[in-house]
Amino acid sequence: MIRSFIAISIPEEVKKEISKIVKEYEAKKYPFRWVAPENLHITLIFLGEVSEKFLLEAKSEIKKVAERTKSFPIRLGGFGAFPSLRNPRVIWIGVPLGGKEVEELQKDLVESLTRIGFKPEEKKFHPHLTIARAKGSLKEIDLWERRYESEEFLVDRVILFKSTLTPEGPIYNKIEEYPLMDCVIKGVLG
Repeated sequence: MIRSFIAISIPEEVKKEISKIVKEYEAKKYPFRWVAPENLHITLIFLGEVSEKFLLEAKSEIKKVAERTKSFPIRLGGFGAFPSLRNPRVIWIGVPLGGKEVEELQKDLVESLTRIGFKPEEKKFHPHLTIARAKGSLKEIDLWERRYESEEFLVDRVILFKSTLTPEGPIYNKIEEYPLMDCVIKGVLG
């Protein structure tokens, strides 16, 4: 069985900006496990523990979705939490530009994977980039009013990752990249 997920990667410059913010809040000793800069991404679908047979079929479906999806610009910004700001279990940065396109891409992937036996989550998808998970209870964090907005960047591929859990935190390894439609055409013509 392979623990895996499908995601959008984040440019290195944006990871560096976010890691500066994370370091600042790590120093304040909030009860969170902060996401390592190299692990920052926007999860589209968490597949969980799946068989190699399912993964092989999933790769074909992901490729089909990618090849019919145009690349699009996004920008990260604003902080939020699941399930709420009063009870933050997960802290995230939102997607104020390109969020609708991320939702459409995720929906298309879910529909394709459902046809091969994937059981999607019941809760509504909300495009975000997770930066921390709670290790304890937290009443106040001075993050919600903070201003942050990344530079605009292009989503031109989706990536299938393998996730290996370790005591030091998860390790993500790229299984395969799937260029979006206009990138496939550029690759063929360019």
